[in-house]
Amino acid sequence: MKKIYVVGILSLMFKIGFCHHAMEYIEIESYQTAKKGEFIFHLHYDYFVDDQDDPTLDHWEFTYGVSYGILDRLMFDVHTHFAKFGAGHLVVDLNEPKYQNYSQLGPSPFIEAAAFVLQARVTEEKQLPIDIALAFKYEYPTQKSKELLDGKEVFEGSLILSKNFAQHSNICFNLNFGKDGEESIKTLALGVKTPLTFYPHGITFGVEFLVENYQDISNSWSILPAIYAPFLENIIFKTGIEFGKNLEKLRTNCTLMYRF
Repeated sequence: MKKIYVVGILSLMFKIGFCHHAMEYIEIESYQTAKKGEFIFHLHYDYFVDDQDDPTLDHWEFTYGVSYGILDRLMFDVHTHFAKFGAGHLVVDLNEPKYQNYSQLGPSPFIEAAAFVLQARVTEEKQLPIDIALAFKYEYPTQKSKELLDGKEVFEGSLILSKNFAQHSNICFNLNFGKDGEESIKTLALGVKTPLTFYPHGITFGVEFLVENYQDISNSWSILPAIYAPFLENIIFKTGIEFGKNLEKLRTNCTLMYRF
């Protein structure tokens, strides 16, 4: 049980570290923001395999969110996480009568947390060789998350560096820092994407390189190859499979975004 407890906490920290809205990529915060007065509805589904030899650590999550362009350079986002966790993630004593029903399949799905993000575009390529943006996030866990997962408040800041090149290709870098309860957030991410066809506004392929702890990159990296497929002018579908060192961790994602 002690091993499951430790692995569960580490995997939860991994999930929280990259769990926020992204305009162009799946995980990486991009430079782009909603236009002034524009709304963006986004829906994400993730299935996580934290240990292929321990199905009690499998979990899935739906994220529902809405972004709004306060100004052309300033965007506000709110989203919530509706999730199902296996028994291996729980920090309670499963021998207690109150929690005995969770010992096999874990609790029923519940709202884990709500998050609020403010993102601002600081400079453009016209001013500097790269685009620079900043994002600030606050996440508040529900009471059930606190009880079952030891959920904590999260305060996180992101430095976003972006550069367009060729025709509708992009490279983007994130440096994320903050606090998850008493734990420090020290993550980084790098993504590259480019169109797959001669049509620059068509389907795009990208690779996102994610690091859970930039002080220990060799043991905390993962790669997320992804497809970003636009439909009409205001709808985009994104999907990819993330895998970590030695394929011990796997995750699949499907994202749908609608601008209005």
